[in-house]
Amino acid sequence: MHRNTRRVTTILGLLAVAVATAWAHEKGILKPATRTLTAGDTLALAGEKLPKLGRITVRLVGVGGRMALDTVRTDSAGAFAALVLVPAAATPGAYRLVAVADDGDEVATLDVTVVAAGPAADHARMVHHDDTTAPEEPSAEPLMLDRARSPVVTWTAVGAIVLALVLGGMLLRRPPHAA
Repeated sequence: MHRNTRRVTTILGLLAVAVATAWAHEKGILKPATRTLTAGDTLALAGEKLPKLGRITVRLVGVGGRMALDTVRTDSAGAFAALVLVPAAATPGAYRLVAVADDGDEVATLDVTVVAAGPAADHARMVHHDDTTAPEEPSAEPLMLDRARSPVVTWTAVGAIVLALVLGGMLLRRPPHAA
């Protein structure tokens, strides 16, 4: 009797997991016109693979806090297209664009950057190379890259090289095995 109860409990647990998985949201996709958003400007935004015939709240989450941009309705395919307003009070910086279903689940996310309105926004778009601007021309100027300048790392690498050379020399000096 005890063994049967355990089996029934296990089967019910597996069924509960299967039902919960079936009800879970599919991972949606957000497609903004650009990933560099300008504070106070509108953004053309599309979504797909979202809950069908549902309401989706689009939020901007990041350094400036959580801001609801708009609530949109998806069609029978789970897609939408809308113009959303980026709040003028949004602090420039890195954000995440988040789509939240009616039940509170995040169904899609995308990293974006918010820039201030004006000439700084135009410069930021050029620096980020978003889809709406052409890339800058290549130049012959050397890149300024940071290097690790730790003596411990440097001497460890030198020691490893010396050890490899010594071991390689010892292997080369060994007499061949007689066959």
